[in-house]
Amino acid sequence: MLTTIIYRSHFCDNVPYKALEEMVTAANDKNSQAGVTGILLFNGTHFFQLLEGPQESVTTIYRHICEDERHYNVVELLRDYSPSRRFGKSGMEIFDLREHDRDEVLQVVLDKGTSKYQLIYDDRALQFFRTFVEAREKENYFEIPADDSWDFVSDGNVVQLQDLSLTSTADCSFAFQPTIDPLAQEVVSLEALLRTVQGEGPQAYFASFSADEVYRADIQSKKVAFAMAAALNLGEQTLTVNLQPMTLVKVPGAVNFLLSEIEANGLVNRHGFNRHPGVI
Repeated sequence: MLTTIIYRSHFCDNVPYKALEEMVTAANDKNSQAGVTGILLFNGTHFFQLLEGPQESVTTIYRHICEDERHYNVVELLRDYSPSRRFGKSGMEIFDLREHDRDEVLQVVLDKGTSKYQLIYDDRALQFFRTFVEAREKENYFEIPADDSWDFVSDGNVVQLQDLSLTSTADCSFAFQPTIDPLAQEVVSLEALLRTVQGEGPQAYFASFSADEVYRADIQSKKVAFAMAAALNLGEQTLTVNLQPMTLVKVPGAVNFLLSEIEANGLVNRHGFNRHPGVI
């Protein structure tokens, strides 16, 4: 399946431009072997890249890109499928927008495309290209500081573990991951992430169940999640849980079960569920 990913990121100021050229040369070799093509734009501050190719290859390369320390604030703008490539012969050369006239640069970029028909009309990717090239919406970019500049300061509220007797006999556990609002500079919620008792992820936990059993195991696991949240004494902190697609459809009474467990553990259902059948 031909997959397209478009992202924008912020160039680290301490990286010399020469290093970028070397990076692109190395990336071209790997991308060529993986059947991945695209185009990389640079405006002196931000990168804007389109990757296209086989789904597994594009996903793997994009994951490595996200881990690269030469840029930060990686924002995925589009992930989609396409019947043909937009930039099938362009490789990953750095296209520096500063070297071209503002009124002509968009057309210069489009001229590098190998699918002119799609690029002329209302192609979704083209809309992102136009916005980036013409520097529109730039005032709305929020630049999150690089990860090495963050300082986390305790608010003095120590969470004391309460009774965890239920989880000692459970067949699963949960990790609680904070969601941070960078504007407010505070933790706004905690996400309960399913784990095996050994700490492995959801895929390992569900591997022991049949296709039909997965949904019931999924809903039953939330009993442990709510019990652990109650034991952690989260106070007014918002808690979110994840469900497999179709769990609420496949398991009769799933919503009522969740509501009962929320109430039984002294938690408050603020947003997500009600007891009307079929309504969530």
